[in-house]
Parts: sequence; structure tokens; C-alpha cells
Amino acid sequence: MGKTMERSQVLETNVFVERFLTYREVFVEYFKTMSLIERGEALTHENYSRLTHNYVINVKRFSQLCNSYITKYHLEGSKVDQTLNNYFIELINGLECMDEKHNVLNKELSNKAQDKIKKCEFNFMETIRGYIN
Repeated sequence: MGKTMERSQVLETNVFVERFLTYREVFVEYFKTMSLIERGEALTHENYSRLTHNYVINVKRFSQLCNSYITKYHLEGSKVDQTLNNYFIELINGLECMDEKHNVLNKELSNKAQDKIKKCEFNFMETIRGYIN
């Protein structure tokens, strides 16, 4: 029975990592959309306020998924939990590159935010790899 639980946990961890990678792509697309809005190439109804709203909804959904996984496998306070928390902090901090009021993007802050998010993604992937092995 122990091996079955181990196998199911590994399978669920693989699914969790796949979802992480899927959401990673979603957030990358948000930053691409920020650039499109800045250049005036986005759809007319797309603006930073609307983009921020949708971005936060996706962060919240993904956070709930992650919390469910962390709780199920009793990983609260673990390195996996810490690296995920750092990732979510940088995702939210990434919104600071936009001025919703004036519908303006600070490109320099956007690039820095993307770099920090990528670093957190890498740290999480390294941590989850160590957790599986």
C-alpha cells in the first residue's frame, strides 16, 4: 500500500508540475499583452485595468490549486511551499510595472519583474525536482 501511495503522489506531483508550467505560460502571455497594449496593438477594449483584473484572477486560481496540493501532502513550511510563496510574491509584484490610471507600462520594471519571476520559476522547479527524487 505504501508504494501505491508513493506512486499516486508522484503522479499527482507530475500533474501539479504540468499545471505549474501551463500557468507559467499564461503569465508569460500577460506580459506579452502588456507590451501589445503599450504599443497600441491590442484589441480596443484591452487596457491595463482589465488585464490586471484577469491576471489577479488567474493568480488566485493557481494559488488555490497550489495550496490544495501543499495541504494534501503536508508541505506547509517546506522548501516547496517557500519557493511557491516567493513565486506568487513576484507574480503580484510584477503588476507594479503598470499604471492603470494612465494606462502606461514601465518597460524597465516589466523586464525586471519578468526576470524575477523566471528566477522564482527556476527555483521552484529545482525544489520540486529534489522533492520527487
